[in-house]
Amino acid sequence: MSDIIKVPSVNNEVYDRLKQRITLGVIPPGKKISIRTIAELFGVSTMPVREALRMLQAEGFITFERRSVTVNKLSVEEVKQMFTIRKHLEMLAAEWSIEHVTNTDLGVLEDILESMANPNMDVTEWRKLNKLFHLRFYECSKSSHVLELIKNVWDKVEPYMTIYSSSVDDFQEAHIQHREILDLIQQRNLPLLLEKIADHLIYTCDVVLKALSNKK
Repeated sequence: MSDIIKVPSVNNEVYDRLKQRITLGVIPPGKKISIRTIAELFGVSTMPVREALRMLQAEGFITFERRSVTVNKLSVEEVKQMFTIRKHLEMLAAEWSIEHVTNTDLGVLEDILESMANPNMDVTEWRKLNKLFHLRFYECSKSSHVLELIKNVWDKVEPYMTIYSSSVDDFQEAHIQHREILDLIQQRNLPLLLEKIADHLIYTCDVVLKALSNKK
């Protein structure tokens, strides 16, 4: 399939595609980006690529250096901080969401988990469904503000989920934890749900940090 962009809002399209590649880890943390190479890939001039990169710089994803552009790489301590921020935001969202979750919402979450249980699922697809499972529940919070904050943190952490997904033999443990989270949502058991969400994020963070340490 061609990557050439044929839409009016070229700047936004280049921005969306670059951001997706960075957050999915296709362009990994620490990688230098060639403006001309990106322009050739998308079939556009260098101007919309520069505009997109300026937007990504403002959001903290890349850094302009004298003669290059580099995808920002979080330190181990920064990864810890991002997961801590994510934990507090998601616990708040869970507290608000559990008040409004409906049987329809529960059905959707059940369907997502069922899809994620497929042992032959592509890793990239699993990651998308993993994100969807969490955010779909937090949409029940009825707060666009907390949801936006959570999405922003997810975007910063998402490249490191590539490390997570490549560091586990399978997703069985994650599936068990997701199942426990959904069961507690169904029971409307907020205290245990908050504990389980915290444990789930601590587990994920530990896997990522261990993998990062092994890379040194």
